[in-house]
Amino acid sequence: MIERLYPAAAAAAAVALTPLAAAQQEQPREGGAYTEASASLGVAVNSGNTDSERYNANAEYLERSDGYRYVLGLEIHRGESDGEQDVNNSRLSGSYDWFFDGAWYANSSASWLQDRERDIRGRYVIGAGAGYQFFDNERLRLSTEAGPSYISEEPTGGGERSEDAALRWALDYRQNLADSTVRLFHRHEIVVAASDAQDWFATTRTGLRLPVQGGLSASLELSYDYDNQTTEAYHYDAATLANLAYTW
Repeated sequence: MIERLYPAAAAAAAVALTPLAAAQQEQPREGGAYTEASASLGVAVNSGNTDSERYNANAEYLERSDGYRYVLGLEIHRGESDGEQDVNNSRLSGSYDWFFDGAWYANSSASWLQDRERDIRGRYVIGAGAGYQFFDNERLRLSTEAGPSYISEEPTGGGERSEDAALRWALDYRQNLADSTVRLFHRHEIVVAASDAQDWFATTRTGLRLPVQGGLSASLELSYDYDNQTTEAYHYDAATLANLAYTW
């Protein structure tokens, strides 16, 4: 499992080595409340020995107060090579966090995934648990959470739906560097089925975002997903995404 998650582990190690001492001196956001919204779009067209097209769109909304936080996210990826579609997946997610004791919070989360290439018509993951917010200020945001989950998955071929209990662990990191001219981010989610430790999947997003003008920015992101129980040809999906994003 560790070897198969090498790209994600390398990204997490880079996060761990990022200096945090200066961020510890930062003050929390004034009033403790804020909202963030962003939308991004990326297109890649290649021609030559192989003609390919890749399209991806992402959106996220976050609202935080002294006592709660909720986050909504959407990802859409489409692509084709030599006229045949070879990328078709979407993911919708949401979470609600209640801060009950300083940095400690109770977490609830839900996500839906479809992936035609991995024969997943719909995978639903609903979970609850506890988390800890290590930092949350203008310079650095870092939190981790874990807890039990429920998985329900339906294959595209109309086969039998599978259901299982699971354990979920997630991490969210974002840091502004070089006087906020560069933003480094990493987030991941790992879900392991309770009935079979070999039945697990991971979702990771790691990258850099650079401001262009106003709310417009450019980002370079490594998207790496791994599913240990899908067909061998689609165990993992790794893509480097160059996007234009708008934040408000």
